[in-house]
Amino acid sequence: MIKISRISSPLKDKVKNLETCSQLDGDGVFEGKYKTSGSILIRNKFMGELSADQIIVDERGVVEGTLKSTELIVSGNVSGKINSESIVIMENGVLSGDILYKQIAVFEGGIINVAGMKQMQNKQDKIVEILPKVNE
Repeated sequence: MIKISRISSPLKDKVKNLETCSQLDGDGVFEGKYKTSGSILIRNKFMGELSADQIIVDERGVVEGTLKSTELIVSGNVSGKINSESIVIMENGVLSGDILYKQIAVFEGGIINVAGMKQMQNKQDKIVEILPKVNE
């Protein structure tokens, strides 16, 4: 288990379009696949595959399964196979499983407990030099 302390970036600045994002709320359990091009806020238990531009798991949220996103913000508990360019683990957040990421930040109190962690490589543009044809 890794415990890392503090970054200075308030959550409210990270949450995009909270009023219009998809929300799973209540005391129920959602099982299956959910995919959206926007943001999703998880306030209950989700088991399965989840894909969105931005995934926010609040303090009551629990996610188990496969997650793919551009940005993942964890205040609750997330476990499984995670593929996200940017991961922010808040003070109460717990992240476990296999993680593929570009950048990760952990607030003091946040916990990372992973089986495997791999940083995405930046895609480099392949440049091929084209030389003029030489007449022989």
